[in-house]
Amino acid sequence: MGILSSIENKTIVESFKDEETGAPVKFVVADYKHPFCRKNDIRRIEFQNGESFLYSSVYLSDKRIFQPMYPCAQRIADCFFKDNSPDHALVLGCAGCTLPRFLVNRYEDCVIKGVEYSSQIIDIAKKHFITDKMRGRFEIINDDAFMYVKEAQKEFFDLVFVDIFVAEKIHSSIFSQSFTDDLYRICRNNSAVVFNLFGVDGIQAQHFAESIAAPFDKRYVFEDYRKFFLCLAKTGDVQLLSRFEKRMTRYADLVCKC
Repeated sequence: MGILSSIENKTIVESFKDEETGAPVKFVVADYKHPFCRKNDIRRIEFQNGESFLYSSVYLSDKRIFQPMYPCAQRIADCFFKDNSPDHALVLGCAGCTLPRFLVNRYEDCVIKGVEYSSQIIDIAKKHFITDKMRGRFEIINDDAFMYVKEAQKEFFDLVFVDIFVAEKIHSSIFSQSFTDDLYRICRNNSAVVFNLFGVDGIQAQHFAESIAAPFDKRYVFEDYRKFFLCLAKTGDVQLLSRFEKRMTRYADLVCKC
């Protein structure tokens, strides 16, 4: 945060508090303009709770495919679906729509559904982050992500992103066996689920991959600059997995495979 503030011009767009989640933090929507290259201008949701954290971050240009936040999660999707693009994707926890924006810009035929618990965050996203280009293929709904997945009966997805936090803390319910089982049920064959495990250490991430995530065919933990991401693959295609592993290890360390 401090480094970025020193080299970029910051403009506050809007500030608010999220009363629904009960997180005792102040949120700020801010634009950062890069002094040397306008195409790198970004918009962020930040919050303060003793320290400042990024909650979401996107490039303002629709021409930018890979977004500035969660590059490892985006690379996992890109490497897994290098040969066959996903048709339907689900993003659990949307905030400023970093991952939905990547999906819209990367896969021109993919239809994306987002689930966000806070209606206030949804209003902010619609006002400041969801572009006209996104509206045709991206729907954001106000619901509890865990109940949404549990009650989904006729919806099936090729790609699921799990990015569920309360302020800077990962939601503990993502580690439940029932949630993993529900995710497995709504995934098609040759699909992937990607967890953002920000704030979880490597040992915990490996334990999750080896135990709770058991229904899936292959489970991978990747490390990218001390941040961990879990990929669960539902496929029996050995060649697909081999190609995925080779591609992905160019961008991040493979900490665990089981």
